[in-house]
Amino acid sequence: MKTCRLVVWIVLVVVPSSAFTDDKLILTRIAFGSCARQDKPQPIWDAVVAARPDIYLSLGDNIYGDTEDMAVMKKKYDQLAAIKGWQKLKATCPILATWDDHDYGVNDGGADYPKKDESQQLFLDFFGIAKDSPRRTQKGVYHAETFGPPDKRVQVILLDTRYFRSSLQKRAKKVLGEGPYEPSSDTKATMLGDAQWQWLEQQLKVPAKVRILVSSVQLVAQDHAWEKWLNFPHERERLYKLIKDTKAGGIVTVSGDRHLAELSMMDAGVGYPLYDLTSSGLTEASQKWRKHEVNRHRVATMNHGNNFGLITIDWSKTDPILRLQIRDEEGEVTIQQKVPLSLLQPGAIKGKTIAGVVRLNGMVMTADLVKQLLSKEVTLEMKVVATGETKKSDLIFLNSSADRTSEDNFIVVLDKKAQTGLSKAGIAAPRSHFDGKTIRVVGTLGMYNGRPEIIVSDAAKIQTVKDSP
Repeated sequence: MKTCRLVVWIVLVVVPSSAFTDDKLILTRIAFGSCARQDKPQPIWDAVVAARPDIYLSLGDNIYGDTEDMAVMKKKYDQLAAIKGWQKLKATCPILATWDDHDYGVNDGGADYPKKDESQQLFLDFFGIAKDSPRRTQKGVYHAETFGPPDKRVQVILLDTRYFRSSLQKRAKKVLGEGPYEPSSDTKATMLGDAQWQWLEQQLKVPAKVRILVSSVQLVAQDHAWEKWLNFPHERERLYKLIKDTKAGGIVTVSGDRHLAELSMMDAGVGYPLYDLTSSGLTEASQKWRKHEVNRHRVATMNHGNNFGLITIDWSKTDPILRLQIRDEEGEVTIQQKVPLSLLQPGAIKGKTIAGVVRLNGMVMTADLVKQLLSKEVTLEMKVVATGETKKSDLIFLNSSADRTSEDNFIVVLDKKAQTGLSKAGIAAPRSHFDGKTIRVVGTLGMYNGRPEIIVSDAAKIQTVKDSP
């Protein structure tokens, strides 16, 4: 008699997933805010609760801790916990949170803050994270959750822009009221750290219709000299490339920190418009009108008055509609942009290339830098992502942006003399030769139709260089 042996194969499939999924909670109203001093009145919570949120996202500066004494930090969390408006919010909807510098522990702080591990435990205590949660042993407070059935799924990705962040680069010349920082030239500096980058890549592969990407500091705005992603330009470019490469659709970024509210948008090369809705602060916004700071990507602004953000999703439409809103202390809408979900899908914008960083004399190009160097000889480095020429081909254009009309675009113009010189050097087709390559150009910085440019006549003044790491 033969013995039959039943072999059962158990296959473990590891699928990147969020730490928590609630298939039944369909998100249609997502509120968020930042910058709330625990020792100030917080009447705005009445308006937040009245907005009937399904979930609330705390974007950071949830308290102003600013200490290395954890007993002091805890007392400040206790002050927030005792505020009736906060208690009403907790009874209304789930709360997800990340931190920014003040609840992290130090103004503009990063990886060198010595009490970050102790501060993390207090943060998790306050937001009710279980003692046996993996977030208790994880370095940093980054986290993600998904909500709703597959056809209405919303993913919330909360980044930690503090725990791993490298030191900021100070401006050589301080300008009162304009911020102390400039983009770093150190390509090894990091915003998120290796572990969080790997985690984020997996999260962007999780199936979802809408993704709310929470960054405590602004992602899109780039002209001011305060904290922002562009202080680490290679990291912002890495994020844009990651979104493009993972084909993650439906992303809207929300941010805080700036003590003002605004909606910014840019073509970041991800295949669709990238919106960043900034809400700040719940108590800390300027109470008086002030001059608008420069933001080339601004769609709308509320530059004074306390505020909170609200994203509504109308799933009843064949093409669901997102409404990106900022509301004031009375709950009135001060900013609104209606965005069909189809617009937030790869391919909605035909640009195929992530615009690289443009550097002038080794410094990342900003509006202020262009003003300082205008009419002077400079050394330019940029990646050519689009090219063009006049009908007679007497001028060839090398562009740093896929959209030549973009305010981010830098134009290198090769005149007929330069083309002749390049031809003698064996480069008969400059457009195709330089397309997609990083170039170094020496020439006089000029402007044409409000865009910076260099006109090259001497072929020796332009060369290709290896891309920065």
